[in-house]
Amino acid sequence: MRENKNSVMSQAAMLAASNLFLHLLGFAYRIALSRLAGPEGMGIYMLVMQVYAILYSVCLSGVCVAVTAISAKLVARGDDAGIRRLVRIAVAAFILLFALMALPVVLFPQFIGAALLGDPRTVQALYLVLACIFLTGIENIFKSVFHGIRQVKYAIVSEVGEQLLRIGLVLLLLNRFSNGDYGHTAFLILLGMTLSEIYSSIFLLTSFLRRFVHRALKRKSRPEGLAREFRGIMMPVAATSIISNMFSSVATILFPARLVVAGFTRSAAVSALGILSGMAAPLMFLPVPVINSLCTVLLPNVAASVAHSDPAGVRRKVKKALLITAIFALPVTFSLLPFVPKLCMLLFGQPIGPTLALLLAVHTAITYFLFVSISILNAVGEQRKILTYAIIAEAFQLGLVWLLTAVPELNIYGYLFGMILGDGVRLALNLKRVRLVIFR
Repeated sequence: MRENKNSVMSQAAMLAASNLFLHLLGFAYRIALSRLAGPEGMGIYMLVMQVYAILYSVCLSGVCVAVTAISAKLVARGDDAGIRRLVRIAVAAFILLFALMALPVVLFPQFIGAALLGDPRTVQALYLVLACIFLTGIENIFKSVFHGIRQVKYAIVSEVGEQLLRIGLVLLLLNRFSNGDYGHTAFLILLGMTLSEIYSSIFLLTSFLRRFVHRALKRKSRPEGLAREFRGIMMPVAATSIISNMFSSVATILFPARLVVAGFTRSAAVSALGILSGMAAPLMFLPVPVINSLCTVLLPNVAASVAHSDPAGVRRKVKKALLITAIFALPVTFSLLPFVPKLCMLLFGQPIGPTLALLLAVHTAITYFLFVSISILNAVGEQRKILTYAIIAEAFQLGLVWLLTAVPELNIYGYLFGMILGDGVRLALNLKRVRLVIFR
């Protein structure tokens, strides 16, 4: 039988090939970036990105999941009018949330940079975070539609073009305008990111208009029903992402502060954040293109099976996703273990020990399964359970990070122990729910 070009596996393969190329490209970019910015510059950049992560969580996480899940159902019914209305609802929701979140950043940048992020050098990049998030929002709403209708080629073209532009722009800006001020370095990186978003926003908007505006509209959704379904998915997903990212951001911000308690200087603590999050962790996440691709196509495909009342199809797709994660991500992640310390020294000029690499590998493997389990539960409408489990596990994780990172004998290892145990608890709860809902 000829393979359906819109099947889970064929879509995942297309996205995986694209994402692998982008990941390798991004990896080379990160090497160049770390050498131009240095460990402390990367640390300041990572602190600024915590604001980006929180804004993304509030403004976009729930919106994008809702658009993907609902558009998958609408396209199965041939409801192009419904998809157009869905986009209008999503854009209105995003702009409202963006306006609410942008206000405190505009009014209190000094307080956010110096008091909340703990480093006044982050202040000058905060306004660019707003511009970047706005463009990212427009891009991701249309990208989510194309994921939902299983037309991943549009997302692939957008992402490849954006990444190439970002790399060229950021490296050019750093080479021409870097002055040794690490806050200015973070500003230049965000400027390049923002400019690259312009291309992808325009491309996806134009592609959406060509795909939907001139098509015959044979069926129309009830507006109140569509808006209610959108809110029902968006709100718990957004709440989950907000809580997860806020806890994660707090942990990232606390990491240098608790290392100071453990005996590090402030400069050494910020450099440790740059080395761990900006250099060592990306080495361990080399298999992530396959897992991200799988999660991207899993949600609309499982949601479509749910819409067609096909429990056997749901079980088949979920089993396949978990199997792929196990047979691909785990061997690849742990096979990298002996090479990560040497690669980190060779590529970034920064040493890490084998124990640190092992803890990173364990956390990475847990994270892959966590991504897949969240996609599965979102597809079957279990957003409220995802939220409950996130609150429990993230609070537990933050408490461990606070306690263990400040122990002089543990320091960085204490932080990783906290991350592993917290995400491990969340994964266990998610998998238990998957078993109860899908395989009962």
